[in-house]
This record gives sequence, C-alpha cells and structure tokens, in this order.
Amino acid sequence: MNPIVLLIISGAVGSFVKDILEDGKVSLPKRVNGDLVLGFIGSIIVGGFIGFLVDKNPVVSGLAGYVGKSVIENLIHKESYR
Repeated sequence: MNPIVLLIISGAVGSFVKDILEDGKVSLPKRVNGDLVLGFIGSIIVGGFIGFLVDKNPVVSGLAGYVGKSVIENLIHKESYR
C-alpha cells in the first residue's frame, strides 16, 4: 500500500474512533437550518489531513488523528476570545 494513503487512513481511523468514544454514536451528515453539518465525515477529513502532516509512522498518525480534532477546536475556541 502507498505510505501516504496509509498515513491518511490511520489519521482518519483515529479521528473516527474518537468520535465514537466521545459521543457513543456516529453522527451522520444532515442539514440544520439550511446549513450542512458534516458529522463524522468532517472529523475523518480533518483526522486524515493531520495524520498525513504529523509523522511518517502510521501509529503516530493514528494518534494525531485522535487528538487533532481537539487541538483544532481548542485553537478556534481561544481565537474567539481575542
């Protein structure tokens, strides 16, 4: 398997596992007041991207996908107070 694809999949799986453990369910994409909420698909996209960026090791990429969403949410939350 291509190493880049493996890193992206590892990050996406890490993020997917975090969603399941956090919510106890998988949130499907839906429309709320005309806006599209991506649900678990958004988390998988972010986790895959972070897994690709962090390291060239699939285990580390999976862990980065697991914690990556939380890091980004905290950064956005801090920016809203400035």
